[in-house]
Amino acid sequence: MNSIIRRFVALIVLTVCADSFSQERLPYAIQKLVKEYEAYEKDINEKASELIKKKRLATIKTLELESAKLTKAGNDALARAVLELASAMTEGKDVSISETNEAPRNSRWNPLFKPESLPDTWIIPEDPDGGMDYAEGILLMRSVFEDSVALHEAPEGDLVVRLKLKIEDNDNKDTKDERKTASIGFINSKESLVLASVTPSGAVSGYTNVSPDTDLGNQKSGLREGKFTEVQIAWVSTFFLVFVKDKLLIKSDVGIPRGTAKISLLADNSNASFSDVEYLKPTLDDLKKMAADKALD
Repeated sequence: MNSIIRRFVALIVLTVCADSFSQERLPYAIQKLVKEYEAYEKDINEKASELIKKKRLATIKTLELESAKLTKAGNDALARAVLELASAMTEGKDVSISETNEAPRNSRWNPLFKPESLPDTWIIPEDPDGGMDYAEGILLMRSVFEDSVALHEAPEGDLVVRLKLKIEDNDNKDTKDERKTASIGFINSKESLVLASVTPSGAVSGYTNVSPDTDLGNQKSGLREGKFTEVQIAWVSTFFLVFVKDKLLIKSDVGIPRGTAKISLLADNSNASFSDVEYLKPTLDDLKKMAADKALD
């Protein structure tokens, strides 16, 4: 056993000596080149670490400021998500933007559109007289003379719906003096509906024909023709609420609860586009938030 150990030690000594000898025999120019590279690599790594640290700290500070803005705007859930992202970066953890963005949407809201095709759960009694297209999760309904509607069933009772909506003039000269709208609402029948409608000028109005016919309000909004804008509506208890860009514009008592009225998308004398249509059943905390005139996250 001792002889084996002695041989092993001798082998190590010979290896070290050979390596040292080979290094000493290298030309000076080669040794200098290698040392310069090692020094350059060390310097670059140190500078990169400093830049990454500086950028991380700046990003964390910006995330904290954005979280504060979201809290002030009433978007508490999103504010918490942004703050958690900042905390993860502070702790040096890896973060994933895709997971951060998708988790809240998938956990709370029920999507009614798909990227590849319009789900067959949508009911379209009659194709729009100007035609209809669906591509990349966007439904475009073209109304020339007759209004058109798409309907979707939803759970009974209180309901909140959000979507992105775009309205454009159809340039039909025969109806240029008529009202042009794109609408989102709830419909039981032609005699029982509650709608929020937008015009190309950005006006937002509420209407119900639940006895008696009632205008629920008319307000200007930040909505612009040809651009998608987030709209959120709710029918909770007997109240109908309309938010545009998270700002409450209409809150009115329609006199009856929703029941099973279908989610409805409408185009009237316009080209109306709809995307990201989702709904949820509000929780008690959601109801409290809407009672404080705040849109849901």
